[in-house]
Amino acid sequence: MMLPESAQQKLVDEVEMFIEYGVEQQERAAATALVKKYQNNPPALAVLLEFYKVLPEAREEAVVRLAHIDSLQGVTLLAVSTMTHSYGAVVSEGEAHILGEYGKEPIPEEILGFFGFSDSEELVKSYGEVKDLPEFGVKGTDVLCPVCQVKAGECHLLGCPVEICPWCDGQLNRCNCRFEKLELESLDSEEQVEALQALLEDKGRIPFQPEQKPGYPGTSEGLDK
Repeated sequence: MMLPESAQQKLVDEVEMFIEYGVEQQERAAATALVKKYQNNPPALAVLLEFYKVLPEAREEAVVRLAHIDSLQGVTLLAVSTMTHSYGAVVSEGEAHILGEYGKEPIPEEILGFFGFSDSEELVKSYGEVKDLPEFGVKGTDVLCPVCQVKAGECHLLGCPVEICPWCDGQLNRCNCRFEKLELESLDSEEQVEALQALLEDKGRIPFQPEQKPGYPGTSEGLDK
């Protein structure tokens, strides 16, 4: 999800604090350089923060690269690489978990099943070596919604501000269509949200496409305002 500027900076500061206390001095410059590169990417920052909190195998190493393995329905698999090791990681709705060394430690069954694999070996064989994985968050390598992280062609997670309204082509979370269709003034319960989702499914939700932008269409307001 997109964070307000103050919360974003707080997250960056927290990552850098853990780097200062958990990474060898000679590697700190590389670690902070990667944080700067991803300072506007909340999922990447969440993964970096979790990595430096847990420091897998107590290795005081700097992360030098984040690679994109796959994304599905807002859940993203990443490879987190230091100079000598690579680890699997999963991030969803701002929460990240380190999964162990990529290709060496088993991936939890619930994650394997979610992405359609029977075992870790099948997953690694499908995606290949870490060195062949595209860099995460770089234009042209992975096309994800900037807020809810779904892939192009997938429906947004309900509530994502980038989703387009199928009735008026405005932003679904800004137009009044959802209230008009439900004959309500506000959405105050889970049952009402489920009713909205059913209406959207019947109408035909508009999947994410790369040309969709925060504030599109008809507004120049930022998501963090």
